[in-house]
Amino acid sequence: MTPTNLPGIVVRPVTKADLAALIALEQHPDAHISEGRFAEMAKGDNTYFIAVKDDVVLGTAVLDLRDPDMLPELRDMYVYPHARRQGVGHALTEHIEAEARELGYEEIFLGVDPDNFEAIPLYISLGYEPTGNHRLLESTDDEGDSPTGVHHDAIYRKGLRYAK
Repeated sequence: MTPTNLPGIVVRPVTKADLAALIALEQHPDAHISEGRFAEMAKGDNTYFIAVKDDVVLGTAVLDLRDPDMLPELRDMYVYPHARRQGVGHALTEHIEAEARELGYEEIFLGVDPDNFEAIPLYISLGYEPTGNHRLLESTDDEGDSPTGVHHDAIYRKGLRYAK
């Protein structure tokens, strides 16, 4: 596994030593989002990645290998506000695509809220195309405990066979 480097940005799997910094950046630390993603990675079904530059945490994303209908899936990409518009989303996406390609996949999927007007142009610029499919997801409160409703994601895909 080779770390992706883009303008000084290094993308690599999250380690236990990273958790304190990730938790400190969470808007709702009681939701234990970073700890949950790290625990999922320990089960072996996905990899939780972190983007850093000069030891500053810039963003995170997950390469998920669990859903056979969306295998593999780029999910939960988040670029922290202090790091936006610096190529972090591009670096995370490029790294996850390279990982998927190394694992032998010829395409990759992602789900995005159709109202996420910041993420969709990024994904399109990186070669993702809408499939026309959607999936329903249950929303939870800020602590991640109580269901608050259902929302849907639009599904995008990108071929990896001829991508760099």
